[in-house]
Amino acid sequence: MFAKIVLATDLSPAWDEIIACAGELKVLGCREIVLMHVVTVKFLGGFTEQIRAEAEPKLAAQAERLAAQGFTVCREMPLGLPAYAINDAAQRHCADLIVVGPQKPSRWQERILGSVAGAVLHRAEAPVLFLKTGIREGMAPGACRLHATELLRHVLFPTDFSEISERAGACLERLADRRLAQVTVLHALDVPGGDAYPPGFQEMAVAQTQAALAAWEERLRRAGIPRVKTVFDPGRPLPAILQVLESQDISLIVMGAQGKGFIRELFLGSVAHNVARLAPCPVLLTPPGARGRGGG
Repeated sequence: MFAKIVLATDLSPAWDEIIACAGELKVLGCREIVLMHVVTVKFLGGFTEQIRAEAEPKLAAQAERLAAQGFTVCREMPLGLPAYAINDAAQRHCADLIVVGPQKPSRWQERILGSVAGAVLHRAEAPVLFLKTGIREGMAPGACRLHATELLRHVLFPTDFSEISERAGACLERLADRRLAQVTVLHALDVPGGDAYPPGFQEMAVAQTQAALAAWEERLRRAGIPRVKTVFDPGRPLPAILQVLESQDISLIVMGAQGKGFIRELFLGSVAHNVARLAPCPVLLTPPGARGRGGG
């Protein structure tokens, strides 16, 4: 499924924790890893070579840890802006997945461009997996201490039945034979009341939604997923998703990026970006241009 991935590390202790848990990515089909660290061009002055010299041993050490877990690894340290460099590497290597985690963006990046992860998603052609680094206590450093384990135990699939959501659902179908145990399919209708729509419109919309949810349930069961259930929420998408996250033990969210244009995403945010920011579990987003690469 995701045989070749790009791991975009900032070489921080949080990324040391992610590297220690990289074996968890094998359940997604990962065999090859492009490990990269982007040396940001802004405000570097004449310190580029010094920064590279300091970063190289850390990058090499992380690559060695990945190789010890059975991955084929190559490493890169390009000079540039992270979002552009990461997506360029994914395209050059024909990567099936980009994995991003906690980064250390500057105040300028946060205010103007948004986080590195969000900027990567704006330009991505491959799906993007957002990892979190909640650490389990009582375990030795160097072990896999993240809460982001057993990725395919229980997947939440929020859908608006759009073409982008269709791509996310197709991704789940391809993961069915990789021990995907349970999927919850969620749709939030969000139809306002009053005189906004003609009489009977809301009832018709509810009936169509329930039929579409039932179709997805049948489709995912036929793909081989043993446990599939549907959730219909009459409210807004983000609160509906957060409610499911609070009430159920979700290991991964898979959904379409649902982009509506760069400026709107940048300043107002979107459901997908807010989910990636607020969810306690990893989030896999399929962008509009995601390639439909299959294979195991």
